[in-house]
Amino acid sequence: MQFTAIVLMIGLTLKLLLLPRRVEENSVTGRSRWLMFGGTALLGVQFVLQMALGLREKGVTQAVMLNLTAFTLVSWLLSLAILRLLTQGRLSRVDAWLGGGVWAAETVLISAAAMTDGETLLSDTHRLQTAETVGSVLYFAMQCYYTVRVVTLLRRMRRSLSDYYDYDISQRIEWMQVSIWVLSLLSLFVPAVIFAPGRWLMGFAVVFFYGTWYFVDSFCAYVKGSMPRKVEESEELRMKSEEFAAVDSDGNGNGAGTGLADEQQERVAAAVAQWTAQGGHRKSGLNKSMVAGQMGVSVNLLSQWLRHRNQNFWDWLSDLRIEEAKRIISEHPDWTNEAIADACGFNDRSAFQKKFKQKTGLTPAEWAEQGE
Repeated sequence: MQFTAIVLMIGLTLKLLLLPRRVEENSVTGRSRWLMFGGTALLGVQFVLQMALGLREKGVTQAVMLNLTAFTLVSWLLSLAILRLLTQGRLSRVDAWLGGGVWAAETVLISAAAMTDGETLLSDTHRLQTAETVGSVLYFAMQCYYTVRVVTLLRRMRRSLSDYYDYDISQRIEWMQVSIWVLSLLSLFVPAVIFAPGRWLMGFAVVFFYGTWYFVDSFCAYVKGSMPRKVEESEELRMKSEEFAAVDSDGNGNGAGTGLADEQQERVAAAVAQWTAQGGHRKSGLNKSMVAGQMGVSVNLLSQWLRHRNQNFWDWLSDLRIEEAKRIISEHPDWTNEAIADACGFNDRSAFQKKFKQKTGLTPAEWAEQGE
């Protein structure tokens, strides 16, 4: 298992090293890439030391000691890589330094236990076992914090994406949640299971190998695609909208301007009516900035108008397109779902069918039958 892990870490580290140069053009993805590179490289070194020193044969305490200190650093680096993507590099101090603090505490505990017993770090003593147990608890608590942070930020990012693009792309960031849950699972079982004999060790190895590969492979696919740019655009607008909503209409900044004046509502409503009459909603590949520009209103004003209606951009646009689909089905019952989806602005048939069912409670075919 150790040899397989070494080969896997070398492969994943090289994959991160050989990512296209354009990844570095974005400071967020570039720094996340090197954080992840450090994590996989450190894992490779850890398994080399395990094999070279024969710690598994020497005893559980010695092996867990190396695992604990190495995996804490690795989990910290990998968690930071995801958090940088989710916060666009705006990490809080706790996010940035919690893992380092936990690792330092573990190192102090283990060193102090060894010095108290007057033994070397590779000795198997009761105090070392106790120190490692405490360190394991700290490690797990650290990873629980990062997991909660990632899940919370993912929810915010999903809302941000739904409020900017005309189709659901949130599934393209699901790998972050899966990966952070795997890290949490490993943080719970690394000290206890990796050196257990038989089927428990093999079960852990499967989770570890697949989880690590999935994490790195998904990250590479993410940073090589267009998602970082899409996320950056939606997050930038979200922050601007929040700042705009916190400032009242006369610019006092007292937070009173969370609503729209009647004149502004009428202006946006008129722009929306004209835009839909011209069939603007039937085009695919839209985002909020594009639509606001086509309407001749500011994107912040459109955001405020949607917020006043308790709708995000994706749901509002879907409602318009579903109404268009109902009209097409009534007038052209022989049209296929693909043709209807294309005519309404949905980017694919499955998205159209899912949204139609969600909004009406019926499939397009059932709706057509009902109208006959």
